Amino acid sequence: MASSFRRRRVVWSTIIFSALLLFYVSTHDIASLWSLPQSLKDFGFSPSSSHAGQVALAKLKEVTQRKAQASEIHGLLYFVSEYPERRLDEDEGYINVTGLGRVEVNPDDSIGLDVYAPDGDSNWESHMKVLKEEHPLVIFSKTYCPYYHFSFSQRAKSLLHSYELDPPPVVIELNTRSDGPMIQKILARLTGRRTVPNILLQGKSIGGSDDIHALHEEHKLKDTLEAAGLEVSGVWAGLQVHAA
Repeated sequence: MASSFRRRRVVWSTIIFSALLLFYVSTHDIASLWSLPQSLKDFGFSPSSSHAGQVALAKLKEVTQRKAQASEIHGLLYFVSEYPERRLDEDEGYINVTGLGRVEVNPDDSIGLDVYAPDGDSNWESHMKVLKEEHPLVIFSKTYCPYYHFSFSQRAKSLLHSYELDPPPVVIELNTRSDGPMIQKILARLTGRRTVPNILLQGKSIGGSDDIHALHEEHKLKDTLEAAGLEVSGVWAGLQVHAA
């Protein structure tokens, strides 16, 4: 009888621990949890001591590996491309995140991937595939330039439009979003570029208008885009184009 009670206690302890551990991982952007906190060690739990514990560790490893493949810039790109109606400040300066509630986003600090997938879907392996195949090119832009009679953003968008890209670029007009200034700060922190346009190709900034025009005039832009998985069919792709 005592032996049966001890077995049930071990099973339930394992189940409770596994649930808490998986919940913690799903709500924190971390690379590793293989070293247990001292409080858990003091509790006397060893995950490898039972089959259930081994299963929990396997699931934990799978979750952390999926997250490790994605960085914060991928999170931001996924958010703006897959949640066009959502905002980082949608609820009086907060964003509502499944499992976390209302979260205040500080653009100056690192932001967890869960915030960028606010519906609670933390399968970043799948999200990364979506970004790679469906949204390889994202342009952070503004509809106007307050300092010049022409817009650098418009100049960049015109050039890329002439390339007739498939899939087409995702264009995020920061001045039309309530969280635009916040996103621009996040981009500055993650890419080192504070101005727009900020053009990201497969998660990496390739610069702004002058940068892509330089690539174009050197006849390198088409190859750069195609190497990132985009199809180029525009008749101007191999020619020099100067947009006013």
